[in-house]
Amino acid sequence: MDDESLRLKDLLAKFQDPTSHYHIPAGTNGPEHEEDHSSSRDPRLFSRFKAGRDRQLANKPSSARLGVPETRPSIQWSSPSPGGGRNTPDDRPWLDEGSPSKQKALEYFKEQGYDTAGVLSWPVAWGDCDTYRHVNNVRFLEWIQSARIRYAESWAGDMPEGYMQKMMAGKGTGFILKDVSIKYIAPVNYPDTVMVTNQIHSINPEKASYGHKHLIWSLRDERVAAIADSTIVMYDYDNLKKGNMSDEFRELLENVVDSYGK
Repeated sequence: MDDESLRLKDLLAKFQDPTSHYHIPAGTNGPEHEEDHSSSRDPRLFSRFKAGRDRQLANKPSSARLGVPETRPSIQWSSPSPGGGRNTPDDRPWLDEGSPSKQKALEYFKEQGYDTAGVLSWPVAWGDCDTYRHVNNVRFLEWIQSARIRYAESWAGDMPEGYMQKMMAGKGTGFILKDVSIKYIAPVNYPDTVMVTNQIHSINPEKASYGHKHLIWSLRDERVAAIADSTIVMYDYDNLKKGNMSDEFRELLENVVDSYGK
C-alpha cells in the first residue's frame, strides 16, 4: 500500500472515530468550504452537553419546555361517544359557558384602570406560532391594530350619527398611528384566546394627539401576555396632512377616560 493510500486510510479512520475532530455524526453536515470550521468541535463535549440537556428536559412537563406555567390547565380531550364517531375536542374550557376565565380578565382590566367595554376577543391560530411554538411577536401588533379599531367602533353611540363611520372610512379627519411600543411579558401558545383591552391617556388637543395603551390577556393561562402603548394623532385624510382635534372628539376621549373604573 503506497503512502497516499495509507494517508487516505488514516483520514477515513478519523472520520469514523467519534472522539476525533474530523468525525461527522450521521444526520449532520460537514463543512461547506475550506474556511468553514463549524464542525471543528470536540464531539465528546457536545455529547455530554446534549445528554445533560436531554435529562433536564425529560424531568419537565412539555408546558415548561415552552416557557408556560406548569399550573396551566391541561387540555381535556372529549371521550368517544357511545355510538362511535367523531366529537369536537373539549380543549378550550376557557370558552365554556360560565367559565371564570373571562370574568377574571375583566376584573383585572378594571383594577388596572383599563376599559371593560369595547374589548377585543381573538382566537389564536395555529399559523400564528413560529418555530418555537410561541405566537410570533409580529402577531401582537396585528391584535393591537384590530383592538384599536374595535375600541373606536364602541364610541359610535356617543358621537353624531355617521361621525365614526366617516372617520373609520378614511374620510375627513380621522386618526392614524404615530408610534407603538410593546413589552412582551409571557409567551402565548396554540390553542388559546386573547382578550385585548384599552386605555386612553395623555389627551393633547394642541398636538392633536393622545395615548392609547393595550393590555393583552391570555384566557388559557389567565395572565397578562403583553402591554403596548401607542401615540395616535389626528389626520386629515382628504388633504393628506396632519389634522386638528375637534372639541367633539376631545370631549369624547375625556368622557371615555372618566368612565374607567365605573
